[in-house]
Amino acid sequence: MPHSKPTPYPSDPHEADTNMAVSALDFSKLPKFTSEIKRRLTGALEPFVEELSEWLAGELGCDVKLELGELTQRSWTEATEQLPDGSVAVAVEAPSIHRQMLLSVELPLLLQMLECMLGGSAAQAPSTRPLTDIDWTLVKGLLEGAVRELSSAWEGLGGPRLSLGELDAEEEDGVIVPGGEPTLCAAIASRIDGQASSMTLLVPWAAIEPFADSFRIGTVGGQRSRMAAVDEPRALRRGVAGAQVLLRAEVSSVQMPVRRMLELLPGQLVQLDGRAEDGVLLFAEGVSLGRGQPGRSGTRRAVKLQSKTEPPIHADVYAKLGRAELERARASVESWSETPDGGGAILHSIFVRVWAELGRTHLPLGAALELAAGSVLELDQGADAPVELFANGLCFANGSLVVTGEGAWGVQVAELV
Repeated sequence: MPHSKPTPYPSDPHEADTNMAVSALDFSKLPKFTSEIKRRLTGALEPFVEELSEWLAGELGCDVKLELGELTQRSWTEATEQLPDGSVAVAVEAPSIHRQMLLSVELPLLLQMLECMLGGSAAQAPSTRPLTDIDWTLVKGLLEGAVRELSSAWEGLGGPRLSLGELDAEEEDGVIVPGGEPTLCAAIASRIDGQASSMTLLVPWAAIEPFADSFRIGTVGGQRSRMAAVDEPRALRRGVAGAQVLLRAEVSSVQMPVRRMLELLPGQLVQLDGRAEDGVLLFAEGVSLGRGQPGRSGTRRAVKLQSKTEPPIHADVYAKLGRAELERARASVESWSETPDGGGAILHSIFVRVWAELGRTHLPLGAALELAAGSVLELDQGADAPVELFANGLCFANGSLVVTGEGAWGVQVAELV
């Protein structure tokens, strides 16, 4: 097939002195709850709210209606600051994985439930009053039932059993979460005999992370639904969606002769075709998914997806190159250089696609296809790890990512591998 003219790149290591080093953006505080995770949480919390409504109606002897609002994401600090003053904080614990969530219940709601339990009506309940020891005992019984219903829904998602922790009318009840932790807020509106109030469940990312993969696989309670079992096409689609695929964050690439690639030395600059302002490309098994902005998430590299509107492209290669071929070629470069041609001329006419990668990770195919603009994809590589140079899938060098004076991506070679 025809090849386009390769982009020239500097071979003088001093030319790299005019280039700008790349500073990584920090995506640590950006969303981690994907649309799939939100969808599955909503699918589990809706029946939980219905079951809790029925259970409370039986316990209180009155009409109870609970309704789940839209799930929103905030930082832990923002989420707790927006809780109503005077709410009772309830620690919801997952002892087996040492994780916690927070259930915040407005005081008027508790007083309405207490009034109904004592034979009155919710309309007779005061909007505020101190809770007595007897009140706390009754409230604890109601909240144990609520957490029991929540635990059933949580286990259906593949999560651990939940239990009621301590209650606190003023603080966050010992639920210790970093202030910047991504937190999902599930607001639950309540009406008891027509009296409105609310409660809020705060789910920090740490409570989801140990079993987050189960959300992507498409199972509920460790088993597939009966409908899916008889719907083979749908089951096949789910099975394919759960298959793990390799995702690569490719900075850019350049075509160069095999011999030029073999002559690269530490200190030299490889200038790539792409411009830094265009970001990087995400590839899934050789096909592009979209373009994003490189950065970091905690101690790892990350990419924030910005656009999926470009037509998918394939990552082409132009010559077969394996580790054995690379070592043989390197060993022969010196002998070739001692003759006018020495058999090395052919390596000037064979081009390879050389590209730089920020890093890689694996993700279920379904989750990869559902990545939306704004999603942050964490990579397996550390934030301070060198950028790797590849040819035909083989890593042959690494170095530092830079932006040239013309605004193009480049890699300052640190070592050959």
